[in-house]
Amino acid sequence: MEQKNIAEILLKYELGISSAAENQLIESWYESQQAVEWELDGAAQEDRKNAILLQIQEQLDAKPASRRPLYRRAAWISAAAAVLLIAFALLFIPRGQSHRDTLAAIDQFEPGREKAILKLEDGSSIALNGGKSGVKIVNGTAVYLDGSPISDMELQSRELTVEVPRGGQYQVNLPDGSKVWLNAASTLSYPMQFSAAKREVSLTGEAYFEVSKNPHKPFIVKSRNQEVQVLGTTFNINSYDNHEFVETTLLEGSVDVNQRLLVPGQRSLISKTSIQILPANIEAATAWKKGYFLFDNERLDAILATLSRWYNVDFEYEDSATKQLVFWGSIDKNQSLTKTLTFLESTGQLNFNYRDGKIVVHKNK
Repeated sequence: MEQKNIAEILLKYELGISSAAENQLIESWYESQQAVEWELDGAAQEDRKNAILLQIQEQLDAKPASRRPLYRRAAWISAAAAVLLIAFALLFIPRGQSHRDTLAAIDQFEPGREKAILKLEDGSSIALNGGKSGVKIVNGTAVYLDGSPISDMELQSRELTVEVPRGGQYQVNLPDGSKVWLNAASTLSYPMQFSAAKREVSLTGEAYFEVSKNPHKPFIVKSRNQEVQVLGTTFNINSYDNHEFVETTLLEGSVDVNQRLLVPGQRSLISKTSIQILPANIEAATAWKKGYFLFDNERLDAILATLSRWYNVDFEYEDSATKQLVFWGSIDKNQSLTKTLTFLESTGQLNFNYRDGKIVVHKNK
């Protein structure tokens, strides 16, 4: 059986939707792995074997009620099998020794954390406390979510901008109670108080919205090439400049995207000249907010652009053709960049080294 098929069955088992025959296959496969004579290449392979066998055993011992509830749609299963493919299938394949010394130099690039800059209408800027979880408006001034002041002075400005740099993420609670989670390298601009007729914000980068319902006052998000209008709903917008399209994924409610209606489970892809409405991979679109990245048959250049924003690091390609390599898999956002790149190297298709402050990508012959 192909490794991807095994990973899909393992994921179905985790979700509690595998058949009796698939359950038996998983247990038989596990028993066969117990008997395998491993050809290890040093301590790293031994660690990999022990870790992966422990994870499998934990899944086999888990009760269905304790399994993490996820979106149980058939279209979701194929892509989300990547969660287990990286964690299981790749680690059972003997690999050559990774470039340990080179990757050790990459440890300086740490995962992102809560941080942002608040910009006021007069041009002044305030670095927001990374120990605070977000910002909101109370009595006409901006404060942290716990109610503590952002500055010794009362912050009053008709327009606020929260700018999240590379290597950061941040939550913003808007004046109407709507919540916005900003991904790395993203900016949200909004008024201190919404007008009587509408609630309008501007976005660059990526954000996840939970909009408070108000049938009398539409909520409008302006971003590159598009305008999203809603009354109250949950959705994700990805408008990074390196993406060919602006992608809006709808989880709940309904949204109007450039006068085209989306229903839950759909996404829109908008460019300067076109608009497409397609089925959405909700888990892949919103994984970043939940603490991991899920790549669904995605090109390497898109994957490394995501890592570049989150780890605040630049990548350089020895051969531009390398950008077109396609991967599917899941990566924990909080793990070290070294571990993430080691996973990518484990595919046998590429390797990385560190040079002049950048990570250089090489395609294996």
